[in-house]
Amino acid sequence: MPLRPVDRDVLEDISQDITQSNYGFLYVDRVRDDLKDQYQSREKRRLKAPKLSNSDMKEALRDLAEDENYSLERIRSGVFYWDPFGSGTRTGITERLKGVFRDQMVVTTEDLRKAFDLAHDDADFFATQLRRQNLVMRIAAGSRDYYSVGSRLKEETGEDDLKGKLKRRATHGKLSHGQLEEAISVAATSDVIGYLQGEGLIIDMDGEYLVEDALGEFAEKLADDIGDDVSRAFEDAGNVMPTDEFDSLIESEIEVRSNVLAHVRSSGADVDKRRVIEAVRNGYDEGGDPHIEVLEARNLAVAVEPFDRMVEAQAEDLTRPLLQDLTAATADSLKSELREEIEELHLTTSDAGNTYARAQVRERGEELIDERF
Repeated sequence: MPLRPVDRDVLEDISQDITQSNYGFLYVDRVRDDLKDQYQSREKRRLKAPKLSNSDMKEALRDLAEDENYSLERIRSGVFYWDPFGSGTRTGITERLKGVFRDQMVVTTEDLRKAFDLAHDDADFFATQLRRQNLVMRIAAGSRDYYSVGSRLKEETGEDDLKGKLKRRATHGKLSHGQLEEAISVAATSDVIGYLQGEGLIIDMDGEYLVEDALGEFAEKLADDIGDDVSRAFEDAGNVMPTDEFDSLIESEIEVRSNVLAHVRSSGADVDKRRVIEAVRNGYDEGGDPHIEVLEARNLAVAVEPFDRMVEAQAEDLTRPLLQDLTAATADSLKSELREEIEELHLTTSDAGNTYARAQVRERGEELIDERF
């Protein structure tokens, strides 16, 4: 009795089930026995063959792939592909990619191949499918291709995780070339560095890299490094200076110690010179050394502790002789004398700073006078 043709509809169902569990691929040599067993158990017509031969199975799969009514695609001998993205069925691809990019920020084609247990000849084909779905983004790097998180996958993988990994690896906000390669798990070629910089993750500073998300730590270290020079500059200025002068001081001190300002100008990054200067300024704001308070309304920066000591000393020096003989004095008369003497004071190197310092000495001096009446 002649053997009837293989039932294509049954073979289609079985093939689809197998490919869904293997990210869209059907490797005949890997699943031959399973394919034949499932076919034999599902094919129920009375005249079925007692056994499906290897040649019958391969021929039936080729015919199925050539038939436009079916979605199976033959990509090379013995390998078929059923597009897992068009079926609406969960295949685990997204979950697997999330796992891959939790461990590495940038992966090679070989990394993808291993992660999905593909044959070497199918790695480029599958990477192309992932790119078409915006699950990965290709980074061209000479003769090798690298991939990072695509736009469709970015929200699910959590871009903050990538930033956090770089931030955790950084020392005072920076990575050496070796540290960067350890963090991304691939060679930090110029293309890879360009990609990371374009994504707002790093700023290339000639062989070391500022992690944008760790700008605060970088600025804190800079503030500490230049703290002594800043203290001396404030001391020379009378412990108060205009904010633009303060910013110029910070900028010049940064440029002595780091090339960061030159590189943020040319990087195209979200971090600019102004942000770096403000970040260093913030390092002195909350009890830093020196502790400098920026009075935005007055456009002044004040070295708090030495300024307060200066105000106290000046107020005491000016009120001491006034308070020696109170027999014919009133608080108002003494305050009037105090104001006249304060007008002669030159406490800082700037007019705005001097005006503010005089006002503070006057306020404190009047408090001392009130305490005696």
